[in-house]
Amino acid sequence: MSDDNLTAFPEKATLHPMSTHSTSLISLASSRASSLSLHVDPALPQPAMYENCYDKNSDMSKELECYHTTYDTFQIDRSDQDSEHDKYYRPDVGFRPWLAVLAGFCGQFCSFGFMNVVGIFIAYYQHNQLADLSPSTISWIGSIQSFVFSFSGLFCGHISDMYGPRWVTAGGCMLITVGMLTIAFCKCYYQFVLAQSICSSLGAAGLFYGTTAAISGWFSARRGLAFGVAASGASIGGICLSLIFENLSHKSFQAAVYAMAGVLCAFSIIAAVATSSRIRPTGKQPYRFVNFYLRPFLEPVFSIYTASMFLIYLGLFVPMAYFASSAIAEGISAAHSFQIIAYFNVGSFFGRVLLGLLSDKMNKFALFSTITLLSGLVSAPFWYFAHSEVTITIVAVAYGFFTGGILAMFSTLVAQISPVQEIGTRLGAVNGIIAFATLVSLPIASAIVGTDANYDNMKIYAGVVLIAGAIVAACVNLKMPKDQPQESE
Repeated sequence: MSDDNLTAFPEKATLHPMSTHSTSLISLASSRASSLSLHVDPALPQPAMYENCYDKNSDMSKELECYHTTYDTFQIDRSDQDSEHDKYYRPDVGFRPWLAVLAGFCGQFCSFGFMNVVGIFIAYYQHNQLADLSPSTISWIGSIQSFVFSFSGLFCGHISDMYGPRWVTAGGCMLITVGMLTIAFCKCYYQFVLAQSICSSLGAAGLFYGTTAAISGWFSARRGLAFGVAASGASIGGICLSLIFENLSHKSFQAAVYAMAGVLCAFSIIAAVATSSRIRPTGKQPYRFVNFYLRPFLEPVFSIYTASMFLIYLGLFVPMAYFASSAIAEGISAAHSFQIIAYFNVGSFFGRVLLGLLSDKMNKFALFSTITLLSGLVSAPFWYFAHSEVTITIVAVAYGFFTGGILAMFSTLVAQISPVQEIGTRLGAVNGIIAFATLVSLPIASAIVGTDANYDNMKIYAGVVLIAGAIVAACVNLKMPKDQPQESE
């Protein structure tokens, strides 16, 4: 660090021990410089960027601009009180980080757990309440549901950064409960769209983005494991919800939905209570769309990663949504077809935990591109040639394992290439883009299937876009700085 910087920060100014770059301070009001100190969080790699820092407790009219030439996290301590806050709330240490993981587990139980069983609802609607509509029309229920879930990240993530994640999680708890209870009374197509695709999906989004933002702040070196354990809740949720629906839908659709709503309400309440944030909320900020959501895309790494996720999401949910329907088309009973979704979630559970743990031990982007490639290969060649109940079940378990890793690592990778104070906002920016992929993926797949219920071309489509996404994800490593550590340690 230069002598000028040491002069500007006489109290303390430290750099990450692995950093070989220098930090230049463009301007600072010297009269109040002694009340500020410069710290580096050594465990959280960050992209190069400009950051505007203000001392809210002073009457300084000038602005402190820190130009970051490393991938480290720079934090400006406002007072000794903030230093004490960092001292007692360190990442990876103590009970509260794992309490946040519990919140994430319950949040993903309700959010992605509910999203994982969309195929059961679609298959049921096709043969019951909406039997007079085409499969393509019905598929829009699941497609809009996925779109609303992803696009909600634009505001859920930013609200989490401003006011803390608990408010977002609590709102999600209320919306998903109301939405699920309303589904039981739906009879018309537009009613299912409002209740399931919009209300329940907004609730699921609040539970997912709120708890994810909380975990991002509490963990650094063990972030992959933390996200993997939390993401396993989605698999457990998918298993429980699919079994509830399978065992109760024969008696009454309303009874099955009521039971699912009760379980989701209980887990979402736990998520709301257990959610807490290590990072102080930034407070209300002027809404600047360009600064919040477009500026990150000026970074090549962030842009390439978002492009890869867009391609991946064009095919990721297609097998999830059509495992049951394609099995029924092969002559397998509806009861056994619904069980395939449960087997899929079993594979997803192990994939989320084991691959999440492995991501802490190796190059995250290399692992991510590899498991995405394997997911595409499972869909295109293997699912294409699977026609019996046994082979389809094996494919479902394998696909669940690899895609479980994809979903577990998604937030981890966003956190790795984002400043810690902007993780929620940047997670929302990525989801705002991939939301359009989720919007069109299921209708495209349904149009490929057509009215003759031939699912072979759809399986090829899902595999091809996943493989394309894997190739683009592999290109992220080419843009990563050579001295950038690939794991948060």
